[in-house]
Amino acid sequence: MNKRTEIIPDKINPRLPGGFHLPPFGIHQILALMIVCIALWAVGAIWLGMQAAGQWVGSWQQDIHIHVYLDASSRNQAGNQADNRADNQADKLKQALEAIPQVDTARKISAEEAARWMQGWLGDAGMNQKELAARLPLTFELTLLDETDEFLFSDIRDTASRFGAHINEDEVSMAGAHHWIAQARYMAWFASLILALAMALIISNTLRMTLLASADEIHLMRLMGAQEWFVRMPFILEGMVIGASAGLLAWLLLWPVVIGSNAWLATIQVDLSNWVILFPLLIGGALAGSLGAAIATASVVSPDSAT
Repeated sequence: MNKRTEIIPDKINPRLPGGFHLPPFGIHQILALMIVCIALWAVGAIWLGMQAAGQWVGSWQQDIHIHVYLDASSRNQAGNQADNRADNQADKLKQALEAIPQVDTARKISAEEAARWMQGWLGDAGMNQKELAARLPLTFELTLLDETDEFLFSDIRDTASRFGAHINEDEVSMAGAHHWIAQARYMAWFASLILALAMALIISNTLRMTLLASADEIHLMRLMGAQEWFVRMPFILEGMVIGASAGLLAWLLLWPVVIGSNAWLATIQVDLSNWVILFPLLIGGALAGSLGAAIATASVVSPDSAT
């Protein structure tokens, strides 16, 4: 026998049973990897945006407080001899604020307490605490039960105005941002789920073409007694490799976005970290690939149908 017949021809590419192709992939696998990479890049960008929004709002979003200020001029409008009337006005304002349905508590912060806090915050600024307290308003710190109530802030604003006080509008804006961030988080999960299903279908179609190309080989394996899980496993592994590789590539392509936006985000005290989404992208891509492989191999040819 000629020894050349015992050598595998150059054009033949040996592969594992069941159609599993080790990298480098074929053209269909490469196209699927690129499309899945784009989808995972979009998912990563969405969650980087959510990370930036969460840092911008800060830990304040976990415990929302609204402050109402009763100006010193309002408290002293009756003269120095009527301090008891000013205290009575502050007590009535506190009761009116606590009567609002979605307000849990209204803690009164005296001007002296606010002055001590401001001196500690400003450091040694050469400010007299007594003079500072005389200029600072009396403050009420409101703890809310549900900041998403439609008329809550309007009720607080109207109640404060009846007593010559005013609400911190910046905190109202932050509370609105907290509400929209919570809504955006649900939308991010929904978009991630839709993209995951799309990625699974793309990988499923790619592996189905490989499955059809290996139909004769699968028939033979089933006739020889191979179990369905043995035939499916190579395709599932291939789907996992495609998905995880796409996740790694998407993570690498997110670095230019993070580096390019860090300078601007630093102005609003936001520091993005691309490392926190590395494992979610890898695991998410692998799961999408596994799901796609499971869909593609849902009906493996049985020995009876093969005959």
